[in-house]
Amino acid sequence: MGREERALVGAELARDRAALVDRIVAEVYERVPAYQALHESQLSEVRAIAAWLVTRSLELWAGGASGLAPEDVARLRGVGRARAADGRSIDAVVRAHRVGSAAAVRLVAEAAADRLDAADVFALSELWLTAVDQISESLSVGHTEAARMLDADVERARRTFLDDLLIGRQSSRGAVRDRARILGITPPDPAVLVVAEPAPDPAGAMALLDLIEPTGADPLLTTRAGRAVLLVAPADAAQVTAVLGGRPWRGCALAPRALTGMSAAYRLADDALETAPPHAFGEHGVLGEADACVLALLNGGPVTPEAARRAALGPLLSGAHSHLLETLRAYFRAGAATTAADALHVHPQTLRYRLRQVRELTGHDPHRPWPRFVLETACAIAP
Repeated sequence: MGREERALVGAELARDRAALVDRIVAEVYERVPAYQALHESQLSEVRAIAAWLVTRSLELWAGGASGLAPEDVARLRGVGRARAADGRSIDAVVRAHRVGSAAAVRLVAEAAADRLDAADVFALSELWLTAVDQISESLSVGHTEAARMLDADVERARRTFLDDLLIGRQSSRGAVRDRARILGITPPDPAVLVVAEPAPDPAGAMALLDLIEPTGADPLLTTRAGRAVLLVAPADAAQVTAVLGGRPWRGCALAPRALTGMSAAYRLADDALETAPPHAFGEHGVLGEADACVLALLNGGPVTPEAARRAALGPLLSGAHSHLLETLRAYFRAGAATTAADALHVHPQTLRYRLRQVRELTGHDPHRPWPRFVLETACAIAP
């Protein structure tokens, strides 16, 4: 069969192209599970792409071509980009095209088997085998290009969202909720704000998220003034501080608060990193809420004595633990455990046991220089 005869067969098949395409799409639908979840408008698009590929392939076969033309490859890259945009897996897309290609060859053979000679079959097979490779590669390239751009855009939008929270641009709960919905994320609220330095480059900063396993809420990360700023769920805070403690970074992790309060929280944490003496970071390299509040109080920051006192002493301010607060004050006044025990008329071992309870409840060890300073400052301003 020559080219003219092939063209006649192609024209014949084209007249019944709708039925041919329906059979191809039906086979794809049956054999590729991901395509069974598509709605009708998406399946219509699949039919349109299948119709174009069938028509184009028959034209190329009739013309003696052994593969798709450059403009066809470019169009397939566009299809790959579109599939990335609608979230379809590239593996499913490539498999669908392979299944569809095999079905098309089989259907063409069924429709014109009595008129095809060996050369026609070989030409058609060569064309489709080459085309399948081109289709797979083009779809993958387009999909990867678009996925990278989409990931970058989404990540940029998330960073912008966090930046807006940090400067107070998103000041109402409703605005924060609407912004998160548009971005398709569920940020932690309340959230723990962590500021750390030195911040890595943007790619390295994002790797910080790879080192934790979020419990459900979507963490947010950005970089500001050479420091990494991270928002995580309270349940994930320990993971972050552990990561920071295992690296030569310094950080400040505050107590959970609402997203609408992150502007003030960022200033508190950032100022704490700026003003804390080296020994304040301790073995883990991370300041806490009490450290930041005491530093802000000493440096004239926007923190009240009451806020600093509660951050540092916390549970000790309850009636059930009033004896621990009394013990801590006596210890600071006396400067030694035995002297404080005498003043309180308790055994020195009892006093030491109470000081261990203070450490467990507050997270600050009254025997170490910086934690002692934080506790002593808080005791000095407590009523």
